[in-house]
Amino acid sequence: MKRKIFYSIISGFAVVLLAVYAGFLWLATDLPHIPSDLRHLIYAQPTEVYADDGSLVYTLGGQRYVPLNKISPHFQKAVVAAEDGHFWQHHGIDKLAMVRAFYRTVFLGQTQGGSTITQQLAKNLFFTFKKRFSRKFKEILVALQLESMFSKEQILEAYCNLIYFGGTAYGIEDAAQQFFGKAAADLTLAESALLAGIINSPQALNPFSHPEAARRRQAVVLQRMKRRGLIDEATYAQALADTLVFSPRQRRSNDFIDHVLSLAIQRFGEEAVVFGGLKIYTTLDPDLQQMAEEELAVGLARLEAELDSTGMPLQGAIAVVSIPTGEVKALVGARQYLPGGFNRAVSQNRHVGSGIKPFIYYAAFEKLGLNPASVVMDTASVFYTPAGRRWMPRNFDRRYHGPMIIKAAFMQSINVIAAQLGYRLTPKVMKETLRRFGIQAPIPEVLPLALGTVGISPLEMASAYGIFARNGEYLPPIFIKRVEDINGIVLDRAFIVGEERLQPDISYQVLDMMRGVIEQGTGRSVRLSGFLAPAAGKTGTSTDYTDAWFTGTTTSLAASVWVGYDRNFRLYTRSGRGVTGGYGAAPIWANFMKRAVERYPARDFRKPPGVKQIIVDPKTGWPAAEPSEGMTVVVPEDYWPALPTDLPPRQWTPSTDSLQIIQNE
Repeated sequence: MKRKIFYSIISGFAVVLLAVYAGFLWLATDLPHIPSDLRHLIYAQPTEVYADDGSLVYTLGGQRYVPLNKISPHFQKAVVAAEDGHFWQHHGIDKLAMVRAFYRTVFLGQTQGGSTITQQLAKNLFFTFKKRFSRKFKEILVALQLESMFSKEQILEAYCNLIYFGGTAYGIEDAAQQFFGKAAADLTLAESALLAGIINSPQALNPFSHPEAARRRQAVVLQRMKRRGLIDEATYAQALADTLVFSPRQRRSNDFIDHVLSLAIQRFGEEAVVFGGLKIYTTLDPDLQQMAEEELAVGLARLEAELDSTGMPLQGAIAVVSIPTGEVKALVGARQYLPGGFNRAVSQNRHVGSGIKPFIYYAAFEKLGLNPASVVMDTASVFYTPAGRRWMPRNFDRRYHGPMIIKAAFMQSINVIAAQLGYRLTPKVMKETLRRFGIQAPIPEVLPLALGTVGISPLEMASAYGIFARNGEYLPPIFIKRVEDINGIVLDRAFIVGEERLQPDISYQVLDMMRGVIEQGTGRSVRLSGFLAPAAGKTGTSTDYTDAWFTGTTTSLAASVWVGYDRNFRLYTRSGRGVTGGYGAAPIWANFMKRAVERYPARDFRKPPGVKQIIVDPKTGWPAAEPSEGMTVVVPEDYWPALPTDLPPRQWTPSTDSLQIIQNE
């Protein structure tokens, strides 16, 4: 009996060994070829980014390889401390780190890597877009092979030249130049620790866009170096206190390309984009991008010269979208481009103010049966929230104008009227309407939403306004047309499919009101700046003048411009005048569009069936006695205002002290 059990155990053990050996052989047959010179890893096919005309505009990879003796010893120590503390002791894998990572991932639900520097180097031999469980075992086998074929110094040298630092920085020499404008050999301890810290999360720890997070990570790296005896207490304290001076080397990249690379990383993974030799065909118009960068810089400098100084640089952003296709043609996220920096053109952290009103007025026409000739009352109005909080919106000129037609209220950007319409619509309907326009930003269901107390990116604003120019057809903003792998196989392709989300006749009525903003309303500075082509748009100014917006569209392009400070400082001129969207953002938009229309001509907007033009009195909505004194409005085809003789005498007398109480039930 005992002998039987013994043979059974031996047989079982043999089967397990055989299975392990078979699995090893299977994995071994699928391992990649390891070059005899590790520099071959660095010279892999670079990822290429192309513009909409097929021209190559950026290459990611192909940087200059530097030997280990040309890399600062500070960085060598910092990267080992940050990424693989036992690098000089292990033989390719850190067994304790792997067990710890496995335990935390499986039992604690925490994501933690256990890869050594050698394993990370091995990982880049696998050009695959799918993450499989077997890949980890293959990495371990390759790491062991690498350790048997090359010295530790050779492995560290290859790793330092292969690391991706986010944005457009690829390899330590490129990163040193990209962030500090110096060679890798000249990096200080403080600079080395900061760069070594970036490797952990290149996007989230970029010092241009997330300086505080980058400095915290730098402190962690310095602490690890001290704990491992690589630096003493005095050196640690000095490096922690050192001031970092960034002096980035200018590259051919820009905010558009950086955003495309981040989108590609989200879709295919960082390794594939950085090391996979992809070909990314984008919607970028390089000439339009340059125009946008130049006009934003010039416009901000001109405006800043008139402002009361805050000690901070004035910032801005522009997003430009094609009307026929929805393709994004230009994207500028900062006054001056910084690789991997904060991209304000796609950020949703600034209130749009009255720029939201076209969406609210569209909903009012569709849901409440109103039209541009409907008469509304601009009078003091108080609203109460379900919690009993009192809200009394004010107009920017602090005056009330009595009765007026909706188009006049829209052109003058009357806040009280927008609030009244928002109350009648309800916050829920306003939010649903914004979603129909493609707004993906977080939207609070509150009554002040009618006045733009929501953060929306310039990109989403430009895309949403483009729907009006297409008479209600929605097209999603597109950055990438096609992506091919190193063999020319198409991995992804954008298909342009329009969706009719708005009623064309109502959409055109709002569009006509937006034209009125430019001709005689708050955006008339567009015409004063010399832009005379057919266009429609809306200004936006947030509470306390912290944000100035102008978003407008022609039949070819929609563009949104934001101006403000990063820390929500108020925009005031030296004379104490608050800067509105019409004063701060609209001239930048106009000067950009004056150049853009030479490439993308602006024609008259197409009028859909079901609407007509009439001329009415802007106060009463009645037919104007004198056409020259009236206002042209676009209304439903079956609409006609009643003649004065058909209506009872009006008893309303406009008064600034009148009060209308509206209870929110």
